[in-house]
Amino acid sequence: MTAEEIVRAEIAAWGRNDVDEVMSHFAEDATFDIGPDWPQLAGRDAIYEMMKVFFAGGECVDLEVRHLAVDGDVVLMERTDHWVVNGKQMSWPVMGAYEVTDGKITAWREYFYPPKDFDTDAV
Repeated sequence: MTAEEIVRAEIAAWGRNDVDEVMSHFAEDATFDIGPDWPQLAGRDAIYEMMKVFFAGGECVDLEVRHLAVDGDVVLMERTDHWVVNGKQMSWPVMGAYEVTDGKITAWREYFYPPKDFDTDAV
């Protein structure tokens, strides 16, 4: 699979709320960085523990891809994330950078603006 296909498969897995499928796209030594409110994670095990918390805190309805650009093994994606958190529909814009090596995501960085009433402690 190409880097784009790997990232698109990853995003589709989020919409199915399947943590194991989400994790299947990460390399063992991957890093995941989603900004200053969460620690940068290193390694599949640490990322898996955070993913379980994400999906326990809400249900991903859709990660709507708005724009996608590929440069070799790097994929840049602008999207709108749609979640149901504590029974409430929430959406916010996100920019993600993904690095893919040997068919696995080795680095994922996110930049986003959560809704004003988004509780980062809930996830």
